[in-house]
Amino acid sequence: MKIAVATDDEVMVTGHVGRCNAFIVYTIEDDSISHKEVRENTFTNHKRQNHHEEHHQGEGHAHGHGHSNLITALADCEALIFKSGGWRVVEDLKTNNINPILTDEPIADVAALKYAKGELQTKDDNVCNSH
Repeated sequence: MKIAVATDDEVMVTGHVGRCNAFIVYTIEDDSISHKEVRENTFTNHKRQNHHEEHHQGEGHAHGHGHSNLITALADCEALIFKSGGWRVVEDLKTNNINPILTDEPIADVAALKYAKGELQTKDDNVCNSH
């Protein structure tokens, strides 16, 4: 299984998923990490300075295209673990079969392993509903 974790420093799970520096993509086999790949975040519009464009295009979120670069970059992952993010990204991930997991677990490696074992505590109230 492949699991992505949003991070700023390749160690900790980060807050707002659209503004993170990178995603650690873990391959988990037999309850252990068999491979770890870091994908620099060059694909979310927050990081590319296009936040206004992403959220205000006519086709934007309403039609599920607002986070298409993120979805494409993580399409091989079954889940994305992060601390917080907007409701639109959460819904777009779900629509594209990537399980959005919001958590307060601070360490990326620990969060990935706990998710794989079904032990990761989620914090659904970390979803921002204001935009």
